[in-house]
Amino acid sequence: MPGIDECLLEAMRLPGARGAAVVDWTSGLALGTVGDAPGGDHETTAAEAAELARLAAEHRAFAPEEDADWSDDACPVEDLIIANRDSYHLLRFVPTTFDSSVFLHLWLARAEGNLALARIRLGEMAGRLVLG
Repeated sequence: MPGIDECLLEAMRLPGARGAAVVDWTSGLALGTVGDAPGGDHETTAAEAAELARLAAEHRAFAPEEDADWSDDACPVEDLIIANRDSYHLLRFVPTTFDSSVFLHLWLARAEGNLALARIRLGEMAGRLVLG
């Protein structure tokens, strides 16, 4: 079961990976970073990505249908994908047994990256990530 550092290094092995971080969306703090950051500052990127994650996680507009089988403790959103002209940002929420507010942020070059593969692998990593 990988910890934060191992998980981030695994994320950087994905085709097109530019940078990755594990972020607490409540505080906006990066718990770990690797590679480059958009704009060159991991802490600023973490804080800005946390705002998006918090918006998606806390608002009912993004929740699953009422009859969907979701635990009340689970985050209603699995991931967020932000696409721009040259890159993708994938934010994957990490499920935990405690009240977690952590997500993985992967920054991919659009020309070299494979969004579908990255989404699958990030989901696998989030399921194996050990926090604490």
